[in-house]
Amino acid sequence: MTANAFADDRQKAYDAGMNEHLTKPLETEAVLKALSKYCVKNKKKNQS
Repeated sequence: MTANAFADDRQKAYDAGMNEHLTKPLETEAVLKALSKYCVKNKKKNQS
């Protein structure tokens, strides 16, 4: 989560190994979407 919203800031975050780049002010829908991607992966992983 960051206040840096420029495209180059986003790319720097991904280049540093981040999985997501959420900018402030946070939008509930974006946060829930990002969280659900990783919750689903972990749930499937734990079931195997």
